[in-house]
Amino acid sequence: MLTAESKVARTEIADPPNADLNFSWKQLVEPVEPFLQTVSQRLIQQVHEFDPQIIPYARYVLNGGGKHLRPTILALSAGALGEVTDAHVTAAVIIEMVHLATLVHDDVLDEAEIRRGRLTLAANGGNEIAVLFGDCLFAQALKLAASFPTPDVCRAVAMATNTVCSGEILQNAALPKISNLAARVFPRHRNEDRRVYSRCHVIWRRF
Repeated sequence: MLTAESKVARTEIADPPNADLNFSWKQLVEPVEPFLQTVSQRLIQQVHEFDPQIIPYARYVLNGGGKHLRPTILALSAGALGEVTDAHVTAAVIIEMVHLATLVHDDVLDEAEIRRGRLTLAANGGNEIAVLFGDCLFAQALKLAASFPTPDVCRAVAMATNTVCSGEILQNAALPKISNLAARVFPRHRNEDRRVYSRCHVIWRRF
């Protein structure tokens, strides 16, 4: 009887009568869709800001799509506080480039082969290319930030980049310890160090 009552209570909480089950990401971003389209166009334009010999890598990464969660948050915040301007578009492009740089580096560290339904840059062009191009994305984001009339944006991007890269180093240094701990907790994986390391890496990155 108690079990049955608990199930009923959980069901009522999980499915409130007024819940909008049709709510979707598309509905959420609809008010800022023109802004996101402009950001996507600007990202594609950034392809030609790189050296001609590495444009194929830039096109591969910058045309990769994605939800553009960060530009969406920026646009919604800007709209709530006032007018959305071209400066916000530039800021969104900068943020998205920094994000893409972290993804390119993450795919190397995670030994990931697929992202967003296609081969990662690391799987497609090699780890060295991926790491170096990730650095190029960071540098291009800083270059864009320097176009603002005050140094505040450039300083903020530099600090964010420093924090991200430092975090990657510290995280990578900590992973072998986590892998060894996992091997002790899950003995059946003792002889599969590579798989344990990879799994721990994915779990670690989610925290």
